[in-house]
Amino acid sequence: MIALRRAIVGLICGLIITLSGAVSAQTDSTIVPPSTNDIHEFTRLLADERVQEWLLQQAESTEAIATVNAPGVRDQLNALVLHTQGRIAALVRTWEGLGQAPELMQGRWREQVTDDRRVQSLTFVLIFLFLGAGLEWLFRQYSNPMRRRLEITQFKTPAKRITAAVTRAGLALTGLLAFAVGSIGAFSAFDWPPILFALILNLLMAILVIRAVGTTLLLFFAPLVPRLRLVPVSTAMARLISRTALAFATVLVVAIAFRDVFVQVIEVFDPQGGDNAVLAVSVLLAVVVSLTALLCLHAGFILAARINPDAGSKPARRWRSFLSLLIILSFALWVLDLRLIMWSVLCIGILIVSLKLFRAWVDEAFDASIADYMAKLPPPPVIEASDEVIADTDAEEVVEIIDPYETYRPIAQRVVQFAAIILSGLILALIWKLGIFEKAENPTVMQRLFSVLLDSAAALLIADLLWTWARTAIDRRLNAYRPPTDGSAPGPEARMATLLPLLRVVLLVTLLLMVAMSILSSLGVNIAPILAGASVLGIAIGFGAQSLVKDVVSGIFFLIDDAFRVGEYVEIDQLRGTVEKISIRSLQIRHHRGAVHTLPFGELKSMTNYSRDWVIMKLEFRVPFDTDLKLVKKLIKQVGAQLKENPEYGDSIIETLKSQGVRRMEEFNMVVGVKFMTRPGEQWLVRRDAYQGVRDVFDANGIRMAERNVKVEIAGDEALTDEQRKAVSAAAHDAVTNKLPSAPIPDEP
Repeated sequence: MIALRRAIVGLICGLIITLSGAVSAQTDSTIVPPSTNDIHEFTRLLADERVQEWLLQQAESTEAIATVNAPGVRDQLNALVLHTQGRIAALVRTWEGLGQAPELMQGRWREQVTDDRRVQSLTFVLIFLFLGAGLEWLFRQYSNPMRRRLEITQFKTPAKRITAAVTRAGLALTGLLAFAVGSIGAFSAFDWPPILFALILNLLMAILVIRAVGTTLLLFFAPLVPRLRLVPVSTAMARLISRTALAFATVLVVAIAFRDVFVQVIEVFDPQGGDNAVLAVSVLLAVVVSLTALLCLHAGFILAARINPDAGSKPARRWRSFLSLLIILSFALWVLDLRLIMWSVLCIGILIVSLKLFRAWVDEAFDASIADYMAKLPPPPVIEASDEVIADTDAEEVVEIIDPYETYRPIAQRVVQFAAIILSGLILALIWKLGIFEKAENPTVMQRLFSVLLDSAAALLIADLLWTWARTAIDRRLNAYRPPTDGSAPGPEARMATLLPLLRVVLLVTLLLMVAMSILSSLGVNIAPILAGASVLGIAIGFGAQSLVKDVVSGIFFLIDDAFRVGEYVEIDQLRGTVEKISIRSLQIRHHRGAVHTLPFGELKSMTNYSRDWVIMKLEFRVPFDTDLKLVKKLIKQVGAQLKENPEYGDSIIETLKSQGVRRMEEFNMVVGVKFMTRPGEQWLVRRDAYQGVRDVFDANGIRMAERNVKVEIAGDEALTDEQRKAVSAAAHDAVTNKLPSAPIPDEP
């Protein structure tokens, strides 16, 4: 039914347009209304299905012709060039209107406003201003206690400070609203001549807008109350920026008000012949506003350089040049009547400046948070100097204070940038009237282009936000990880340090692929064949690189099984070392002598991990056969107690030194076993001190270590010759040497 109605309306409009020539030609004839029979016949024809079908076909063909005949990019550029040429020609003619403007305005003023009315109007304006100021004064008397309390209160958190600043600005805006009600409301109650109405109304509105701008500057800069300042600048800089911005706003508002008054006067008294005068006045006011903006900009930067030397640095000069170029370009586009391009340039320029300001605000907020956090920390203990305390200046411990909110700084910056860019995109869409929220059947080139840009920008911004959040969270966890010291095994947190870097790489690749597919989809590319082709290509690569796939899959299962972590000491196929790096397909271990071994996961058959849970170390001591074993057990227990009290590794000893008694008998001595249990990595320090402690305590209690010797007995009392002595010594040496074990005896349970 909707399509039918649209077709009927189109057909009727077409008939009217077709017959308009004939109707206009017959100027002397009168229009005869249709009869009742004609109306019934027309209704009957519309109810016929064949007529309805024909109307629908005609409507579709009309839409197709309109689509084909839609102006292209070249036509739009030609129209833009012609429009610019016409505007330049009109600007040349404005010199004539510029001389007529004062005479025209003066003449209309004298016609409508006599001397008595001038005095009366001035009196009424003063009365309106007095009424508005009186209402504002009454409101201020009521709100002054709250405002003063906000100005003298010390706020501990940024949120409370922002709330107080907004409340203070709200009170000022409410007082300004009272002024508007008292002045403009009273003015609206009287009847005025057109020229006086336009003049007084614009005057009151200009005063109101200028004061609103001042209130907004008061909210952000607060020149007199630094504690309520939202922009991180000094007091002198806040005063300079407020005064400069208010001066420019005053000139701009007065220029707009004057032009509005002039335009209304021309429309009332001379609607046909005053176009040149209006254009001349508008250009003149635009020149005044642009020169004022440039003067305020350069004067502000010069004065700011005297207050803060950083304002005269090279980046500051680049910003001044950028803003100057923005002002000049906006003026040129306005003069050429390219309003859409002008507003687009201003929107993009303000966006660039806003991103810089927002970043500074976020940094200032986080700097304030870390200052508050440090202020809440307890003061460090004061150590009084004494003769017993020796200061070691070479070994100073540096305590790093980390703000718990510092890692969220990049996320906040990305969120603010995301919001600013999206808001600017929506403003640009409204400026160009693209109708992004309306689903058009035949979108224009600009609509399609903006839709693609918007979809691509949204995909990029969302991916960037997710990547920043994930990367910040991963970096925060990795920064909190403290690798084990030399000789100690990593704890369970080493698994996090192993998996998070791999997760970061996988997430980055996934986001890049998703953004690429999203951009291609927004461009109108059918990504289904791409995904299918990628699947086929992946299968082909899988068959062609089976070893690579094997390495990746094996690595995934090794990581799932938690077989090793970064920093652990492992043994793989007679290769020993510390796990230093883990990638998607390989593992790197560093030998304790410095060599780095790279092993693909697919080639790992078995692995021995020496850094999990606990380690049992067994020691052997060879003592003579006549040694008192009870005394040995007592002394070893004593050494174990001393090791347990060691401040460096005592907490790492799970089971201290314990004697296992005689483990075996050898030809020249008996072997006494000793064992202890520690955390992985601590056994080497404990073993070193255990050997030294047992040796010292044995020596102190008369227990000597067994030595290998050969006793040679010679029958008879005859003295040996030199050759016989050498033969006996050689035989004894061979006996001792041949009895030495060829390899270490393995540990016994």
